[in-house]
Amino acid sequence: MKKIIIATLAILTVIACCGGKKKAAAQAEAPKVGINEGEMFTDFAVTQPDGSVLKLSDFAGKGKYLLVDFWASWCGPCKREIPNIIATYEKYHGDKFDVLSVAVWDKPEDTAEAAKEHGVVWNQIVDAQRIPTDIYEIKGIPTLILIGPDGVILKRGESLRGPEMPEIIGAYLK
Repeated sequence: MKKIIIATLAILTVIACCGGKKKAAAQAEAPKVGINEGEMFTDFAVTQPDGSVLKLSDFAGKGKYLLVDFWASWCGPCKREIPNIIATYEKYHGDKFDVLSVAVWDKPEDTAEAAKEHGVVWNQIVDAQRIPTDIYEIKGIPTLILIGPDGVILKRGESLRGPEMPEIIGAYLK
């Protein structure tokens, strides 16, 4: 009888352990919310080199369309995209539109130097490292995300890049 009880307990222990692993695996595989088109943006906070903390919510969901550019100083495609962002910023910056650059995977001093060199005059979050790229599942940069005035992600990805950027953004602002 003891052997049956011990065997039953062993089986129940195995079932309990495996069931817990399946539940954890299912939770890990569940899609993240707040990172895809049509969803409210997911906030993140980054301590800046001066000790202040900037959050995406300091800029997004404030009644303006916000183009968020995830980039790094060493990234050639990122630097080639800056003229398109400048053209869009110069055309639309104001009460309805703004730009935010988020420097990832980079050294703050390199970010500052590249921003100055390439004419980045809009708001920036620097030294973000992997914080936003992990949240937004960004595998490569530049990655651009357009957030609506209410904080809903309207568009993200390569379809925002290129010389057509001002026209693409302009269509949302009409």
